[in-house]
Amino acid sequence: SLTQLRPSHIRLVIIACHELMSVTDHRTGEAYVSAAPRREAYATILHSEQLYACGAMVAAQSIRMAGSDRDMVALVDETISERHRSALEAAGWKVRTIRRIRNPRASRDAYNEWNYSKFWLWTLTEYRRVVFLDADLLVQRPMEPLFAMPEVSATGNHGTVFNSGVMVVEPCNCTFRLLMDHIGDIQSYNGGDQGYLNEVFSWWHRLPSRANYMKHFWEGDTAERAAAKRRVLAADPPAVLAVHFVGMKPWFCFRDYDCNWNAPELRQFASDEAHARWWTAHDAMPPRLQGFCLLDERQKALLRWDVAEARKANFSDGHWRDRIADPRKSICAGVGVEGCRRREIHGRRVDGNRVTTSYAKLIDNF
Repeated sequence: SLTQLRPSHIRLVIIACHELMSVTDHRTGEAYVSAAPRREAYATILHSEQLYACGAMVAAQSIRMAGSDRDMVALVDETISERHRSALEAAGWKVRTIRRIRNPRASRDAYNEWNYSKFWLWTLTEYRRVVFLDADLLVQRPMEPLFAMPEVSATGNHGTVFNSGVMVVEPCNCTFRLLMDHIGDIQSYNGGDQGYLNEVFSWWHRLPSRANYMKHFWEGDTAERAAAKRRVLAADPPAVLAVHFVGMKPWFCFRDYDCNWNAPELRQFASDEAHARWWTAHDAMPPRLQGFCLLDERQKALLRWDVAEARKANFSDGHWRDRIADPRKSICAGVGVEGCRRREIHGRRVDGNRVTTSYAKLIDNF
């Protein structure tokens, strides 16, 4: 019984609202022809930091470049400006407004403070299945085979838990209510939506890692394994369906190289190969949308601070020596004199965990 298997957790049983689609072969990459393509959609969520809108626009561009014509739905909260909503629509997203859902166990301004907003995915009931994509993913090959998979299908994170950055879900209002009703009861192993959803959907279906390929080089990786990962990220034609850009995002870096190289705790996420491919999708967008990927003056200061720290540490990769040619270096993304003022980095400190601190809080250092 579930009581015997999970004695220390809330026991919840979710019954799918729809009968599972009958599919003869679930292997990702096989040709898939849907009987109801208009009832399948991609979705992403933007909550509390509109600076992630650039990532969502490039993600939309990559979905279309991969050949998909499915609907794309962006769930955005009230903090996302009308200007950014309009740009998301121009990129191809159907924009829906949601109310932010706070994680009651998250610290103020933490990266996971509002990520329970992901529960709104289950209210998209006009669709039979939804493939959710984090805004920091780049689609490289058609992902339509995922629509043949049942809820919840995802890639493994480690051991028996899944990564919630790519998920197949079956929208259902009863599931949404269940998720909302137990926010105060369920302990998340990682403090965020991923841990919460793993507690609820403990019988999830495993997708191959190439459906959500993490741009992450683990500390224990051998040189051979790291080289193999870099070959996968550089493969042409692409070898994976989607790349997940953990660490500092490409649009927060200069385009010249992956800025994760310059921060000690972020070097595990550095890949110039994946970085360059993201910028290829960016460059395929209309110039007006590219304007939403400019760098805030505070972010430029953070990048200069990281270069200075990397130079002091004399990191062997030597990226900190590279002269920056990215034209965004000299373009102001702010408004007025104050918005375009060069930020001073002398005497500054960047405190906290660079992996888990929210981006907005991080650049407030400058």
